[in-house]
Amino acid sequence: MSKSKVFVLGSINTDLMISADRLPHQGETMNGHGFVQTLGGKGGNQAVGVSRLGTSTHLIGNVGNDSFGNHAISEMNRYGVHVAGIHVNDEVPTGTAVIIRVDNDNRIILDAGANEVVTSSQIDKYVKGGTDDYFLAQFEVPLEHVAYGLEISKKQGMTTIVNPAPAVAVADAIYQNIDYLVLNQTETEILAGIFPNNVRDVEQAAAIFFEKGVHAVVVTMGSEGSVYCDQQKTVEAAPFKVEVVDTTGAGDAFIGTMLYGLTQNIEIERTLKLASAAGALACTKVGAQASMPRLSDLEAFMKAQEEE
Repeated sequence: MSKSKVFVLGSINTDLMISADRLPHQGETMNGHGFVQTLGGKGGNQAVGVSRLGTSTHLIGNVGNDSFGNHAISEMNRYGVHVAGIHVNDEVPTGTAVIIRVDNDNRIILDAGANEVVTSSQIDKYVKGGTDDYFLAQFEVPLEHVAYGLEISKKQGMTTIVNPAPAVAVADAIYQNIDYLVLNQTETEILAGIFPNNVRDVEQAAAIFFEKGVHAVVVTMGSEGSVYCDQQKTVEAAPFKVEVVDTTGAGDAFIGTMLYGLTQNIEIERTLKLASAAGALACTKVGAQASMPRLSDLEAFMKAQEEE
């Protein structure tokens, strides 16, 4: 097992999920079912995804001084995530997402709460690594702190990974500090102007990011699988077919497992396949963090798939 550390700068939320047969009309109250309260936030999800696979993972983020925040820290500890970098804020509540599930699809409304008040001093204090370590960020905390985290981690020689979700236009200077950019089809369209339906589309979008300074691009395409591109090669990974229960944690499981593969120096072809398997497995359970697979789960799933 590698001694690499992963530092995750990102959001920590409580997800309040309810299922319905359809979305309500304006002014309508309707019955739902299957209410679940779980932990979420892309930062927290991805940190758990890496940690559950056995990699030393440090989360830098904020929660409120409330029951949701206390529970989040407790659960992160239980999942093996290092929580010293999580600050408890007395002024704002823990981030909360309300998720409505209709036919295994999600509609999400988010109050970022304490995620908006992460500070550069947290990054200075808790992002301490070297050339064997990795820095991961998303766009659910203020972009100026994402940019600062990338700058600080690159100065320390770390490898950087960014999941630009939610996708918003950013300065080219941010791209120059990104080694791996991992995004879905919608995010690719917003940032590159191309909605990728096939490998050629991904390569065209990747070329745009390469010009901005990104070293490698990974695009997830749902039921079409995923594609990795750098300036030397393109690698495809086919999707795994599973009985879908909840897609909330699929992308985060993919990214967490991809990070695991990088820390273990696993070849990119195998890493992409493992990440795709993790994303598929995550779809078979309700909730984001609870659906992140352990290494034993992943190995058993891969073995079963390869025997079919």
